[in-house]
Amino acid sequence: MARKRDEGKRLAIMETAKMLFSHQGFYNTPIADIVRDTGLPVGTIYTYFKSKDDIIRVIVQEGWEDFYARLEEAMTSPSPGQEKLKILIEMFIPELLEDLDFINILLSEAIVYTRIEEKIEKITELLFSLIKSISVSGKSPIDLSRKNLQTALAVYFLGILNTVKIAKSTSITIKTADVLNFIKQTTEYSLGIKL
Repeated sequence: MARKRDEGKRLAIMETAKMLFSHQGFYNTPIADIVRDTGLPVGTIYTYFKSKDDIIRVIVQEGWEDFYARLEEAMTSPSPGQEKLKILIEMFIPELLEDLDFINILLSEAIVYTRIEEKIEKITELLFSLIKSISVSGKSPIDLSRKNLQTALAVYFLGILNTVKIAKSTSITIKTADVLNFIKQTTEYSLGIKL
């Protein structure tokens, strides 16, 4: 007889695993640690997930899909391009930067499970259309190619994540607000707009 699934248990497993993978590393976290920290029997873990690999895939996939769906909705709304950029910088980037465990997983040795290249590609598509719409309206002094935008996003996205990770883990005096201010200023300067 199959076990009845409980979404609360599934989420507890995911949250515990996310924290453990972030703090100990994916490869240094055995299923036994997840069992210990959730207080659930090992069989329950395997009721919800086929393997440790499956757990990390689901953590990244579900976290990313939720974030990206809301971002895509905001970026494809009828709002003006500058307003969309402002929403991205003031709402979505801070939200992403708050989840240090997710950042650690995205940047960890388990990068094969995060498929970060696909995430950068999807964000490139969204922002390329957005920046082109700002350029068409005559408000952007740059003609940014798709390849240059993808490169810029990789440098910014990965740099921002690493900066916040390091800042939150050390005594460096850079705060998330400083990073967000830098993003806003460089965006305004690069596009010749005021957000």
